[in-house]
Amino acid sequence: MRILLVDDDAPTRDSLAEYLTLLGHAVTPCAEAVSALNICRNHDFEMVLSDIQMPGRTGIELVRDIKELSFTTPPDVVLYTGHADLELAIGALRAGAYDYLTKPINLEELAAVLDRVAEHQELLRENEKLTDRFEEVVAEATSDVRAELSQLRELFAQQAGLDNIGIFSESMWEVVNQARLYHEDRDMPVLIQGETGVGKDIVAKMIHYGEKNPNSPRPFVDINCAALPANLFESELFGYEAGAFTGSATRGARGKIDLAKGGTLFLDEIGEIPVELQAKLLRVIENKTFYRVGGLTKVETDIRIIAATNLDLTERIEKGLFRSDLYYRLRVGSIIVPPLRERSDDIVPLALLFLRAFAEKRGKAFTDISPEAAAVLLEHPWSGNVRELKNAMEWISVMHDAKLLLPEHISGFFAGMQKSVPVQERSSTSRKIDQPKKRPTEEDIDGALAATNGNKTKAAAHLGISIRMLYYRLAARKQNDSE
Repeated sequence: MRILLVDDDAPTRDSLAEYLTLLGHAVTPCAEAVSALNICRNHDFEMVLSDIQMPGRTGIELVRDIKELSFTTPPDVVLYTGHADLELAIGALRAGAYDYLTKPINLEELAAVLDRVAEHQELLRENEKLTDRFEEVVAEATSDVRAELSQLRELFAQQAGLDNIGIFSESMWEVVNQARLYHEDRDMPVLIQGETGVGKDIVAKMIHYGEKNPNSPRPFVDINCAALPANLFESELFGYEAGAFTGSATRGARGKIDLAKGGTLFLDEIGEIPVELQAKLLRVIENKTFYRVGGLTKVETDIRIIAATNLDLTERIEKGLFRSDLYYRLRVGSIIVPPLRERSDDIVPLALLFLRAFAEKRGKAFTDISPEAAAVLLEHPWSGNVRELKNAMEWISVMHDAKLLLPEHISGFFAGMQKSVPVQERSSTSRKIDQPKKRPTEEDIDGALAATNGNKTKAAAHLGISIRMLYYRLAARKQNDSE
């Protein structure tokens, strides 16, 4: 991100600038609010990080000044201060600040705020694009989904001799037959349940497009409920009116329900939707109406809801995390996609399908699977389901080239999975798997950097920590040394 850093204290400013730069952000330092405002007038930033207490104009006054400027996408302003004062924090947020931190700044907390700001900025840009180019974006999104489904159908048809998808087991034939029936009735919501990686999204597209109409003009719009923070979910789903909240587009913005009008809204990971919004979603399903955020006018819609989850929703109902009335309304149409380990008839044919496709893409020679390799594939539990099987065949197509898939080709992929186990779990067979990882010492970090010739990515992997954590430890050490 492009970040404007405002602080009259040079050591603090320099330390924060270095840390932000280490995380890959472009930082423009500034010593006071008036100059910062002038910079904002002439340059675009995703974020302004400012101290509150400064000579001249304060950080809170800077927030108000920035809010009066005209931006295509306004920056998020995060303020910090050494005074842990609740009224000061409330004043900062009322002025329009995105968030508030106290000094000394916790670097892990700052990193989390940076992630939230980056996601918020991306949503603002997307909403702006959808507002300006609504019809064009709908056409592009629908076209992309059609092309994707068409490619899938062609791929499966070549391998299975079918005109829809490759089905090799009785249990998956049942899933397909259910999808065919649900395709005929757009008024019926459908709940698709199954483990991660079984292909719930493909089943949803089968329900929407059916078998004989891949070029349906009806839009298919998906939203991952687990990927959106709770405070943005409502505006992303329902859209918002002009001036609904600080930082909102001046003309308002349409939500995913608007984009899906006349077609299907696919809510992936429905179990993660905030409880306070579940009643509003139920109203959309039952009454085909909703209100935009900040709106007073009821909006009518004509969409079909398809939801998917890998969670046990009945368990979440018992914990008060999911409404029972929404659950029973969604599962009027219910499909349970069995895990790959329970449909062994699919494993080898699907592996061959993926292997041949990736081999053709990369100019490799693979055309068949040996009986010994087939036995290895059937013995593996495939906890990642079809997605894991597909990833395995793609990895093999990159690393090997032969006409016949052999056990040694597969073993390399499984060995790579074992190597991904944390260092502390591999170092001693007598150590318990669930034992917490040992925090690397300063000597460990110095040793890892020396062994990798200063390569921080390799050093982090050697230590068994993330690259961000390594940067945090290095920045924190430098800050301590300067103090």
